[in-house]
Amino acid sequence: MRIDAGERIDAAFEIDSWTYVDSPWDRYLAGEDSALSDEAKRGALLFYGKAGCARCHSVNLFTDQEPRNVAVPQLGPGKDEEAPLDIGRARVTNYPGDMFAFRTPPLRNVGLSGPWMHSGAFSTLEGAVRHMLNLQESLRSYAPGQLVPELQTSVHDDPATLDLLLAKVDPLVASPIELSDAEFTALMTFLHALTDPAAMDLKEDIPPSAPSGLAVEDVG
Repeated sequence: MRIDAGERIDAAFEIDSWTYVDSPWDRYLAGEDSALSDEAKRGALLFYGKAGCARCHSVNLFTDQEPRNVAVPQLGPGKDEEAPLDIGRARVTNYPGDMFAFRTPPLRNVGLSGPWMHSGAFSTLEGAVRHMLNLQESLRSYAPGQLVPELQTSVHDDPATLDLLLAKVDPLVASPIELSDAEFTALMTFLHALTDPAAMDLKEDIPPSAPSGLAVEDVG
């Protein structure tokens, strides 16, 4: 596959415009000890330790870039001949071990990137994290009511689909992890410490007009 000059320019623009690496965590790593609260520090220890998050969400981008099945609820119309399911990477590789595997997402600014998971199955970051701590319980008790009304009836939660999803779960995340309420809160505090304040307001990136010439404030 060739990447043309336009695609390289687009990629360079996105990297320059939307790379945010001045989060409290970054400042803490740079030596500013007070940048991270004590609770966020406890959360970091959990992230890299007991909670097991760093097994997949590693290095500077907080992703190993690997495709994994983490039993995300199936919803929507599906893809091609696999409809109504979306079998993920297996659509490309035809390898049964890749069933329902999707690339591990980066966690920088994760507090701003909802809805969460590749399909937007979770309306809160807390819900997504609790899912990762106990995939089986979360999948089997998934509440479609958190979705927008148009998607609530598109959840594929029949027993056969749930069993199929869980049978192919990545071994790294298959075992439940128990955290106390205080530990869970600390972990969430750390995840929010990965947000660069500059990423919270992107008004300057809004162009004055659409390609059609219509003023952006008038669109829609």
